[in-house]
Amino acid sequence: MQTIPLKLMISTLLVLFSQNLMAEIDNHPSPIDPLLINSTRTAEQPESTHPADSSETRFYPRPMGPAFEAGDERLNCRQLDQQLASLESDTYSAKPGFYEDPYAGASIFVGAVWAPGALAYLGYSGAAEYYEQDRVSEAENRIEALRRMKARLRCYEY
Repeated sequence: MQTIPLKLMISTLLVLFSQNLMAEIDNHPSPIDPLLINSTRTAEQPESTHPADSSETRFYPRPMGPAFEAGDERLNCRQLDQQLASLESDTYSAKPGFYEDPYAGASIFVGAVWAPGALAYLGYSGAAEYYEQDRVSEAENRIEALRRMKARLRCYEY
């Protein structure tokens, strides 16, 4: 019986796997591809055939500009300051990070020793963190829009 050297077998498998993986990527583009293509597209390149749909699930936060609302142009400097003050509390987060969260550590310990179902807390914690960051990001975008309005009205000049 002839044996194949281990290095040759591993390198052959890696080549086959990488070829299959590249073929799969070419045949099935990910839902994020339109975002990457649109953000890196230059003026002479044509638009992507897969438009970024706002109804698709967002796996990663997209960079957003300031959030202007209808009626912002009618606000004076004092009203802008009041809205900025009320929005500032929305940028605070009471959720501790992963390493500061005592429940995450307890979940890992209990899940590893007694009940694997306790590890489900980690999924909940990750989802809560995602929605918390989304909420904070929206408030920060709105604050940026109000600050730009204040700059247009020259509220910073005394």
